[in-house]
Amino acid sequence: MDLELEIYHGGKWHVGAVVEMKEPDLGVIGETVLTYDLDYWMENVGEDLQNNQTTRDLRAVSVADPVDLENHRRKTWPPFLLDLVPSGRARIRLAEALNIDPDAKTSELPLLLRGAGSPVGNVRIKQAAELDAERVAGLAKVGVTEEEIFGRSDRFIEIVDYFSIIASGSSGLQGVWPKVAMTKAKDGLYYPDPLVDDADAVEHVIVKLLRSSNERDATILSTEAIYSVIAKQIGLNVDEPSRHKNGVLVIPRFDRRIVGNSVLRLGQESIVSAANIAEFAYLGRHEQYIDVLKAVASDPFADIVEYIKREVANQALGNSDNHGRNTALSKGADQTVGLSPLFDFAPMRLAPETIARSTRWGVMLKTHSDHMPDWNVIAETIFPDDTTLAGKLISELAEFATNLEAAPSLAKQLGAHDDVLTIAMSRCEEIVRSLDRPAKYGL
Repeated sequence: MDLELEIYHGGKWHVGAVVEMKEPDLGVIGETVLTYDLDYWMENVGEDLQNNQTTRDLRAVSVADPVDLENHRRKTWPPFLLDLVPSGRARIRLAEALNIDPDAKTSELPLLLRGAGSPVGNVRIKQAAELDAERVAGLAKVGVTEEEIFGRSDRFIEIVDYFSIIASGSSGLQGVWPKVAMTKAKDGLYYPDPLVDDADAVEHVIVKLLRSSNERDATILSTEAIYSVIAKQIGLNVDEPSRHKNGVLVIPRFDRRIVGNSVLRLGQESIVSAANIAEFAYLGRHEQYIDVLKAVASDPFADIVEYIKREVANQALGNSDNHGRNTALSKGADQTVGLSPLFDFAPMRLAPETIARSTRWGVMLKTHSDHMPDWNVIAETIFPDDTTLAGKLISELAEFATNLEAAPSLAKQLGAHDDVLTIAMSRCEEIVRSLDRPAKYGL
């Protein structure tokens, strides 16, 4: 089976590449061949070829699959396709609707085709988009106000329940918390994303709901909005803070921009996909992901500093859910590549289940000190041949410590639950002290 891949840039969708699924019944572990369309290659890589540069920005399906004339052969799916496969709650519900086993290898291709018609980012599967259009054709366009969203009105819940199944803009959203992609139109109402034409769009959001009636889950969801404000104030890259009320979180999307009467779709790819790893639930190493930033980021040092600051904040503020799909690359219309704004940043240390950190510092494992890294060792590991950059990194972290120290008081001012202060943030002071040690580089 051949899947046609469409790539959005320059104000339109382009048929850019084909993935031949040589063993479709094997799912993700089935052999594939990805090839770019010859005309697409000719139209998009000319200037890069003249400058001896590789085309791996938003014109490519993945930074791991630059635009070229090679056959990209793998024993697995191309890793970026895993970003488009529904997971968590959406996967289970879709499997029920399709009458398939959510865990079977044979189910992965049908699930991909339900999730990849209008996903996050600027790459979609043409067949999936066509099937999406068929499913929503003729549906009544029913919108809801922001008050109805936060009030969880019957109409809003009905829309969420229905479109989380039929529309890939929502079914492809990953994670165990119920989510739906919605777009605010010029009439002031919010509609399921596929029902709003680009020319009518005003704002794109993801609406996230409680996954259970557990009080801790309610605290986590409400605090995710607070954490987005704190993260921005302590200097992390946050696009727009989220809004929470009554067990509903509204998250502004940063892969969409309104430009005049059109929608600009930015590229987005998980860091685990960018590392060319075709695995779900991958247990990664920070050094591995930092190597990706060194290789593909337009401003590697700035992104490495941001990446490490986020990991520091994860430990200090109790976000243990640091897997590789909670970090992504953004690909801009100016052909730059870099870390996306922060997302899924919440006090997951409060979760009823134990969530272990799935991405760790490899250099710290032998001494069992991933929970309290030696930042001088980290800096030397990242920049083994450049003491200047290693010293600059240590200096950046020491400066960040001052900002991070204010996080608990900010949380209290913003009305965070006591559990956030006493449990999720219990290590904040300890982490701040670890950053504020004198650097060996004399900076």
